Amino acid sequence: MAFSAEDKLVDQLADQIQHKIATGEYLPGQKLKQVALANTFQVSRTPVRQALSQLAARGIVDQSQTGAVVKSQSSKDVRDIYRVRSEVEGLAAQLAAQWITDHQLIELRRIHERFVQAVTDLNRLRADSPAGHAETSAYQAARKEWVTTNSEFHAIIFQASCNAYLQKIIADLELGSSRGVIASSALGMYKHRMEKNIAHHEAILAALEARDDMAARQAMSAHVVESGEFVAAWLENQAHARS
Repeated sequence: MAFSAEDKLVDQLADQIQHKIATGEYLPGQKLKQVALANTFQVSRTPVRQALSQLAARGIVDQSQTGAVVKSQSSKDVRDIYRVRSEVEGLAAQLAAQWITDHQLIELRRIHERFVQAVTDLNRLRADSPAGHAETSAYQAARKEWVTTNSEFHAIIFQASCNAYLQKIIADLELGSSRGVIASSALGMYKHRMEKNIAHHEAILAALEARDDMAARQAMSAHVVESGEFVAAWLENQAHARS
């Protein structure tokens, strides 16, 4: 069955909007205005409306008579997603320990060092300006680098698993835990939690460098479960603060 140019445009728009949600440009709870999206992507409102309907069918946005909003997650949603992620990402790390190349290990170490620097910068900025640090451009840049390097670290491991089916499952699961939520939850991270995150990555990296597949699996699974617990607790605190 051939797809029309209009169908392809709608699919492309849906993918582009989804990407902005996944990367945190559009945050959970944010209203997606058709006029603004049409201007952003230089199209009419009709394909935008159809693209939003697609995203609603995928469970990424909520639609009502008042419009579409980026779907918010409950703490239970997050825990459920991360428990599944811990298993599949643990498997990816186990396979990566067997297949990862020396070049990928070097790149992984480089990304980890950037991640450590981002955490250092975030902690320093908090210490220098305990109030209002989130509004500074330097803090926002450090937080963005933290999110980016965290994503790149995991992406190399998934690629090194050499299993396209597993990578597809992980990508689908990541849609349920967008970087928008992760980026926002970073605001609630304290120094000890940040440093623990570094230790988790270091344990995963050490296991991969040693080609110890079971240690890599265990380190990754533990890391993902604990990360999910933190994000879920952050969401619960946000809900309590609003009530």
